[in-house]
Amino acid sequence: MRRRRLWGSAAFGTAAAVLALEAATFRVSFPTDPLGPAAFPIAGAALLAFGAASLWLPGAGEARGVDPAGGLRIVAAAGSFILYAVLLAPLGFVVATALEFAILGILFGGRPLASALAGTVFALFLFGLFVYGLGLPLPLGILERGG
Repeated sequence: MRRRRLWGSAAFGTAAAVLALEAATFRVSFPTDPLGPAAFPIAGAALLAFGAASLWLPGAGEARGVDPAGGLRIVAAAGSFILYAVLLAPLGFVVATALEFAILGILFGGRPLASALAGTVFALFLFGLFVYGLGLPLPLGILERGG
């Protein structure tokens, strides 16, 4: 049990650190809102760090019908967040977010097509919310370059 908590918190903690470090490099050449482009990724990093710390709460991580591959899924999920942080700028928010959600959906038992579709819809919704609703600029990546 202790090993599972250690690996789980290490995986999420590492993902949080990498995500926060990558977000700290985000710069825009034009004036933007006070939050800046790093606010959302840093909030995600904070949630990952909270998840890492919560694994040490009493009763957390206790096996309740969890299959042995659960630990590998946690590590893969944390790795996917690191990949998300790295790919966010070059691929753009919509593509990277859709890919991240699809990966997480598949990792936790979703059908590939349904996971990809849900990830795409959610990414488009979030993009609209942040860009048009909140006025936060997000990277377009390959969509800006026309593919």
